[in-house]
Amino acid sequence: MAAKFNPQGAEKLLELWLETREMTFRDQLVAQHLPLVNRLCRRFQHLGEPMDDLVQVGTIGLFKAIDKYDPQQGNQLAAFAIPVVMGEIKNYFRDHGWAVKLPRKLQRQKLMVDRTVEGLTQKLGRSPTVSEIGDAAGISEEEVFQTFEVERFGRPLSLDVEHIQDDGQEAASILDRLGEEDPDLEFLAQRMDLKVALGDMDSREQKILYMKFYSGLSQSAIAQRLGISQMHVSRLQRSAMAKLKQSLLTPAAD
Repeated sequence: MAAKFNPQGAEKLLELWLETREMTFRDQLVAQHLPLVNRLCRRFQHLGEPMDDLVQVGTIGLFKAIDKYDPQQGNQLAAFAIPVVMGEIKNYFRDHGWAVKLPRKLQRQKLMVDRTVEGLTQKLGRSPTVSEIGDAAGISEEEVFQTFEVERFGRPLSLDVEHIQDDGQEAASILDRLGEEDPDLEFLAQRMDLKVALGDMDSREQKILYMKFYSGLSQSAIAQRLGISQMHVSRLQRSAMAKLKQSLLTPAAD
């Protein structure tokens, strides 16, 4: 377990490290700042990567920050370390994470199926069938096939790779076929997450959120349209928002 952060102790350790460059002092500095690394890593825990791996990557960034720290720049060590640790984590996702951001439901489903396949393979002594995977994981065969499709997003084809045309024309790359950028794609995964979250509500909660945030109606106007009291609308709106928050902030299982 990481030591509780002690500002005075960390400041003294930093002075000793800067004066002596003794590795023992650096290691103690790292231990003092591990709670900071854990807080930063928790921002990324919903993206499907194991928390232990993120903390390990973040700790490497902390080592780099301590080695590069210059008190003459005027920053506190913690303030200097934050962007270094964040950069290390983001580089990790760039090199090892999903190439395409996926909805949380698919991320959770993919991790669950991977664990199920591993367990069944050890138990059966062979690769399990799709039906066996679905039964063990509690999902349909179609959902199992969806997780297999997810695998393709981890290693997309290069845009520069040329492909032979069926009609005998000159080979062309994917890049040659691209049109204009579609700005809607940037938030596609978030919209899919929101659609799933809204599906967990009853129709009246959905109507209230639609009228409030899409149509811009006041609670009193919504109450009049639904034939209920404004206080009832307020309670239903709070309940709907709590469900949304719970659904959207639930991290993917490690």
